[in-house]
Amino acid sequence: MEKILSLLTRISELYAIPQWIVNSGAIAICVILISFPFIARVLMRPKYHKFRELILFKVLWRWKYKKGDVIGLWCYCPKCQNMLMVDDENCRSEETLQHKITYFVCPECGGHELGRVIGGDRRYVLSLVRRDIWRHIRDGSYNEVATATKEALDIYAKLEEEKTEEKAEVLASLEEKVEHLEGSIEEVSEENNDTEAVTMTRHQLSETTNSTHEHHFSQEERSTEELQTVVDEDEKEIKKDGV
Repeated sequence: MEKILSLLTRISELYAIPQWIVNSGAIAICVILISFPFIARVLMRPKYHKFRELILFKVLWRWKYKKGDVIGLWCYCPKCQNMLMVDDENCRSEETLQHKITYFVCPECGGHELGRVIGGDRRYVLSLVRRDIWRHIRDGSYNEVATATKEALDIYAKLEEEKTEEKAEVLASLEEKVEHLEGSIEEVSEENNDTEAVTMTRHQLSETTNSTHEHHFSQEERSTEELQTVVDEDEKEIKKDGV
């Protein structure tokens, strides 16, 4: 480091250049030398390097490039962008190609089937997708395919947003209905309570009235009996006097 600094100082003194200019130039040269391999790699990339997505067999395929080969190829859900499950168990037991079916299932979207390929297992499907990728690259149609794939993904995203908004609206309306029903239930229960209170009051009043009438009737019966007793005694006395 000291040798480099002394060399830069000699260059500055020899050519009468300010020291800061010499230091800045040296730093710029070092940065260029370090970043040159990365810049060259970017500039030498093939034109199709950005072509990394494709919708095929109703599912989304993504991959990378390494040394002129397609790597990391796998299928994704075009709706939620999650990795798919590939079911090719029947390919091991079936012998005829027509009965060998590979299914693509999204566990995040309810476990529904998104697509299928007839004729082989997952290795067969991956080979078909790779062949289709290189076909688009050779034909020069990869830009159009990439644009169409992006537009399709945007449409899927908008549809999912609309579904989410509709679900939110439905949930809001259901909550309003539930609140309304709860209020109605409370009103009905209050009315029932008031009716029961009135009924109990009426029942108590009727019992009180009945007891009053019974008491009044018992008093009248007693007074009648007393009068009858007095009359009988008077009749007995009159009979005695007559005798």
